[in-house]
Amino acid sequence: MKGAKNRTGIASTARKVGKAEVSAPPSGQSSPYRVYSGVIQGLYEGRFAPGQRLVEADLSRIYGVSRNSVREALHRLAAERVVSLNLHRGAQIRLLTRKEAQNILELLELLIGLSARLAAKEIKRKEAEKYFSAVLQNLLSFERRPDSFDLLKARNAFYRALVDIGGNIELARVLPSMHVHLLRVQFRAYDPTIQQESFPDYQRLGEAVLAGDARRAEAAGQAHVRRIAKAFESLSDDAFASSEDGVSLEWGHTA
Repeated sequence: MKGAKNRTGIASTARKVGKAEVSAPPSGQSSPYRVYSGVIQGLYEGRFAPGQRLVEADLSRIYGVSRNSVREALHRLAAERVVSLNLHRGAQIRLLTRKEAQNILELLELLIGLSARLAAKEIKRKEAEKYFSAVLQNLLSFERRPDSFDLLKARNAFYRALVDIGGNIELARVLPSMHVHLLRVQFRAYDPTIQQESFPDYQRLGEAVLAGDARRAEAAGQAHVRRIAKAFESLSDDAFASSEDGVSLEWGHTA
């Protein structure tokens, strides 16, 4: 029964998938990256949904690239745990279980806190303060226009700046694999507040980093993730994949 309800919720989002309009790729952008970024943007904008199957032939036609380029993009998405690859079912956007969501958020709380603490310690380095201030102001500028895909890029740039300034190479390798936006898009149909940004959180975190206050920055980063985790706790089991299997949903062919 839960699986059926899950399919209904995901299908309501997936029905938005129509004939994709894809502009020519920017100069220098590779064909695999075009597919990779297109799927990520499509998730955020509702053209793709967690649990949805991705058909190679459709992606090849929509993005105007070869099947080899599509496979390369799918393998990158799989490596970043956005997509799962199955010998029999092909590629499918991951649908998280409650436990997986909890595990990701537990790690994020530690990693974001650590990123903020390390950045605060190094913020007085040459150019670091200027760099971070610009990234923070760019992120905060989206408060009046929170539904833009550019916000996703600004948010990612904010977290990347924390890691860059902190200088921990292993953190730079691990944090991008968390993909918190996958959490957001899976559950926005069940609780729209999960998709909303907490700009005061970013302001508090950013101010602590710029002040060089490592302890306050770490606490602000952890509090930000805990706020997101709290919203997930109130969701019903229907919002999650079952622990036995995920949801398989055919992607309608485009004309």
